[in-house]
Amino acid sequence: MSAPSDDAVRAEKVAAARTRMAELSAKFIDRTRGELAKMRDALARARTGDLAALGEIRHFAHRMSGTGATLGFEMLSDRAHVIEVFLDALPAGAAPDVGSLARLESDIGALDVELRTAAAR
Repeated sequence: MSAPSDDAVRAEKVAAARTRMAELSAKFIDRTRGELAKMRDALARARTGDLAALGEIRHFAHRMSGTGATLGFEMLSDRAHVIEVFLDALPAGAAPDVGSLARLESDIGALDVELRTAAAR
């Protein structure tokens, strides 16, 4: 019996890497679904004046943006980055106005659409 060719070894490694990326992508989608629900809960708390909730939303958006980009979910990553940048631009320590909260709600909704699209791939 002869040793596998370099091409066969390379093909096996590529197949293993694709399998691993598919596993990581599925875990990301599942985690992101949970984090999206937590973002909505945090938004509800922010509407009552809980400013720490905005930091939670930013944290989840940052994670989604970075991991999404790494795994090839560019649109989802971009949507999450929009939320992160928006929250960074809000005045520190000040409660966001109604318009800002509405925009944040809209941006989270757009992120949800991208998540559903990514999950359907």
